[in-house]
Amino acid sequence: MENPRNQEVLKALVLHSPDTINVIALSRDLKWILVEQFRFGIDRCLIELPAGLMDGDESPLEAAKRELLEETGYVATNWTLLGESFLNPAYVTNRCYHFLAVDATYHRDISPDATEDLRVHLEPVTDLLGICQSDLLIDAVGNAAVSFLRKYLN
Repeated sequence: MENPRNQEVLKALVLHSPDTINVIALSRDLKWILVEQFRFGIDRCLIELPAGLMDGDESPLEAAKRELLEETGYVATNWTLLGESFLNPAYVTNRCYHFLAVDATYHRDISPDATEDLRVHLEPVTDLLGICQSDLLIDAVGNAAVSFLRKYLN
């Protein structure tokens, strides 16, 4: 790679990965829809926002709707793109699109991938910030989405 400041040639590892999405979903009865799953990288279960990789040429919104349905069984009628962030711009090319999905209703049983063991959690609307401050929702991408939500609500 070439340094854009001085044209010096550098060796750098760059990981090309599909873009991702995550969804802050609020049910019609005012509960946050979260997902608990085991994460091999840290050898423990986490409570997270529904999230996943974008497939092929699907749009971020299409991916968000698909992942919400696959991981939670819910569909939502009102969607807002809260923002986007880069996961690790030092060496990874992908970004994450953060969505707010409002008025979500249960549609069907979940259909996790073969490698996923998912449990859906419905948390009172007042508890999301408390969950973020606990040791349950500790992934940076989920916390980035909550930061975008705070900005959106202000």
